[in-house]
Amino acid sequence: MIIYKIAFASIIFCFIYTIVAQIHDYHLTTSKKLRSNYVPLMQTYMMDHTNYSKFKQSYNESYLNMIEEPSYCIESDTLKLMHPDILLQDKYIMRELDKGNLQREIIKSRMFDSIQNIQPLQKPTTKFQHRIPPQLSYFYTFKPRLQDNYHFGQGLGCMFQKLNHIPGLYTLTSKNSLIYNYAKYIYDMKKRNASSYCIESASYVPETLRLNVKSECQSFFKQLNKLQEEYKSNIRQYNGPDYLLKTDEHRGEGIRLLLQSQIENITTVYENGELCGNITEKIVAQKYINRPFLYKGHKIEFRMYIYLASSKPLQLYMYKRALIKRCANEYNPLSESIPAHICNTAITEKTHKNQSNSGESQEEDEEMFIDWNLEGIEELLKEQGRIPKKQNWLQEYLYPRIYVKIIHTIRSGQYAFYQDSRFCEFLAIDFLLDNDLDIWLLEINYNPQILSVTPDRIKRNYKMIEDTMEIAFAYLKSKYKRIKQFLEEELMKYQYSGNRIRQVDFRNQFGKQFSQLLDDISIDQEFSLSKDNLYAHIIDESKQGSEKYFNLIDAECI
Repeated sequence: MIIYKIAFASIIFCFIYTIVAQIHDYHLTTSKKLRSNYVPLMQTYMMDHTNYSKFKQSYNESYLNMIEEPSYCIESDTLKLMHPDILLQDKYIMRELDKGNLQREIIKSRMFDSIQNIQPLQKPTTKFQHRIPPQLSYFYTFKPRLQDNYHFGQGLGCMFQKLNHIPGLYTLTSKNSLIYNYAKYIYDMKKRNASSYCIESASYVPETLRLNVKSECQSFFKQLNKLQEEYKSNIRQYNGPDYLLKTDEHRGEGIRLLLQSQIENITTVYENGELCGNITEKIVAQKYINRPFLYKGHKIEFRMYIYLASSKPLQLYMYKRALIKRCANEYNPLSESIPAHICNTAITEKTHKNQSNSGESQEEDEEMFIDWNLEGIEELLKEQGRIPKKQNWLQEYLYPRIYVKIIHTIRSGQYAFYQDSRFCEFLAIDFLLDNDLDIWLLEINYNPQILSVTPDRIKRNYKMIEDTMEIAFAYLKSKYKRIKQFLEEELMKYQYSGNRIRQVDFRNQFGKQFSQLLDDISIDQEFSLSKDNLYAHIIDESKQGSEKYFNLIDAECI
């Protein structure tokens, strides 16, 4: 009896061993075919059709101290094709900033922080410490142009990876370029005889002039001199600064109120306009809106976060929870106090710290950072009797206008975006609500700070970053599913002569189809966003006509 049991157990063991061995051999064979033939075919085609030409010859240097391996993308894509859970179940992300960086803390606690001890270097190096993990799917870097230091598509930027910065996006984040694109966008609309309604809906910034452009600089000083003459002759009553001066710096740097006490300074520098055209420093003079909407006597701005999930085709989402920013000091148009006029968080934090040290009240301390959303503005307006209590003002009035302003802004600068589904971008747009309840776009913030100033804000920021990553990985998963299905159902069944498929045969037989598979046309139903994801999809350029913009813009205005 014991002999029979041993014999039976031996048969079962041999059977299981045979099955496991066959599976193991199949995986080895498949992995070998993927690594030596199919993945290189797709990678070579992708690189041949990538016209990104910013690659530096000093590619072997990296400020992130990460070595480039020529076979990295073959290894990474093969690994993911063999082990779907790496992408379908997990989120492997790289973020270089650490100390005080909330995004990094969120990644560490909720996702996989792929290179845990990475820190940005002051200067590039060739003595590498870090190997880029093949599991890595999302480069959520602070600094842009990471791809310039690697062979894009070979040593970084593989099929199933996304990089956080879109080349060419400076057309929107540079204040000078933003104004140029805005002016050209409106000019083009007028040239094609767009209606006044279309032009008005596309007008999203206050009157702004670039001082490095001779004609605009001369126009600025002409207006400035006229205003000064009217003030002196009492034709016009002075009611605070008429202009703001801005440079391309962010986070409160480079913003100057053109106060009466400072007008002499700028007229001296430009010799009252005589040096226009000779001074190349990029400064813009923007009309100052001196009748803003006030909250408890303080000026407020609101920040909307947007996520460009892909630049090919353009897929844009807007987060439906705004960050309300209150200026630190009470608003008075005649005040020369910067914290009364500029609601930048960096300025507010500095003022808050100074006031705390000087013994300001606890109530003031708690209200320095507002933790309600745009719903709070709607409630406030209803309390003030400025809008009907039954009106759904936020959904019917404010949000549609925000959507339209953002869409036109993106359209004005997208000509410079590098089009590739591997690139994405997370941005913040600052708006001002004036006393007439019109909204104005102030600036677009590149690499926006995600601060942990209050417990409620930390909670909301966790949610926002998680929702952002859900969108990013939904597109990655959808692309993965398309390519894996193409690989198994078509490429691996293709009958070819010789040892492998030739590149020319792949290009002729599958090139057009494969190119379409690489584009982020849609999110597969299997990976649909969760119902509590707070992003609204407002641009989908895989669609046609006004449907691209979910009918938020009339066809005549496109």
